[in-house]
Amino acid sequence: MKQPHFHPRGSREEGNIPLSNPQPSKRGNNNDPALFLNGWTLSLRCAWSAEIISLLSSHPRYPHESSSLRTSSMLPSTLRSSRYGRFVILTIPLLVFSCLLFLTWDPLPGRLRQQSQVPTSQSDPVSQVPQAVEPSKGEASHPKPPVSTSKPSSSKITGDIADGDAILGITDKLWQSAKDPHLSDDQDKWINTWLEKNPSFRYELLTDDSAATFVRTHYASRPDIIEVFETLPIPILRADLLRYLLVLAEGGVWSDLDVTCDKPVGEWVPTEYKNARIEMIVGLEFDFEWRGEGTEIASQFCNWVFAAPRSSRVLQVVVDAVVAKLKEIAAMNNVQVKDLTLEMLPIDVVNVTGPKIMTIAILDSLQQLLGRTVDDRDFHGIKKPKLIGDVLIMPGVAFAASQNGYPQDQGDALVTHHYAGSWKQADAEAKEKKKQKQNGR
Repeated sequence: MKQPHFHPRGSREEGNIPLSNPQPSKRGNNNDPALFLNGWTLSLRCAWSAEIISLLSSHPRYPHESSSLRTSSMLPSTLRSSRYGRFVILTIPLLVFSCLLFLTWDPLPGRLRQQSQVPTSQSDPVSQVPQAVEPSKGEASHPKPPVSTSKPSSSKITGDIADGDAILGITDKLWQSAKDPHLSDDQDKWINTWLEKNPSFRYELLTDDSAATFVRTHYASRPDIIEVFETLPIPILRADLLRYLLVLAEGGVWSDLDVTCDKPVGEWVPTEYKNARIEMIVGLEFDFEWRGEGTEIASQFCNWVFAAPRSSRVLQVVVDAVVAKLKEIAAMNNVQVKDLTLEMLPIDVVNVTGPKIMTIAILDSLQQLLGRTVDDRDFHGIKKPKLIGDVLIMPGVAFAASQNGYPQDQGDALVTHHYAGSWKQADAEAKEKKKQKQNGR
């Protein structure tokens, strides 16, 4: 299997990798109390030996040894003949040994203390070396309504809230994708705006090959998703589906390559919502009034930038809606997903995998959560971010200032979209071919 390619950008710190446990020296430790114990035990033995020699030299049972023992004894005669002297000889080594042991005793030897300072875990996603092909490990779960079945392969992924994230509960990670890792100068410049303003973020650029590996790894429990993604032949549709799958699996911020970051992500959420549980952050691309009962949603959220925690309840609904729509269109044309063409789409790309179907799915997820219809009336004309249920909706200026005429009463633009994507040209060409085909009938 071809290994995924990750394209690191900027000067991101790779984190402090734990060192291997140092091996204790074979020659011992100079500060080890055992050395003092051995040394002073030897001194004590010498003192006892001297005392025994002294006693033997004066004992009548060994008269034939008396002369040689006296000659070999190194102790003064005054001490050998005095009980007080013998007491001093025995006591002084013990006192000296006790003092040295008290001054040098270290209850935790240096080598053990050094081992105890080695990090035992590197669970911080910011400092880890990127490993996007590894399934995420299980962590503490938070209850979620069972409204969808689109979940990554690990059932333990539950969108944990981690301390230190720029947005509470959303991983400090930026996701982007490209056909290959060779980017233009403009794209490099735009990417750097994200890295400069969000230095704690981990950056992931997936190519076509690494994206396929990522989906197979993280969605092993959803073969329907894997089949649709791997067989879908239309690049723009795959690109739309991929962005939802990436953020759903590991959480973070998605950005198209032609978007620059104007404000650090940590400043996106107002103070009043800092501690709220947010399942998705989206911005208005088109801000229209409600058209009346029974009409389709008029407004639209953009999908060139959005953010969500891993296993987002809302993104699960979006993924299910996109996969179902692709299968539906294939069935309408009596083909499999692998045989779909742009000309077969009965509706615009945005309605199949893009912003429109994403918007409808998000509102459907809110209806499931709140038990009521959510439509344009809930967010039309907002001047600041508004939390509806667990979705934070940004005003038009935040993610799509140019599309909304650069309003002056909605705060600051958070990102700038440069509209350098090539999918619109391909979509326009497909529509023209479809029109010509219909006219020729």
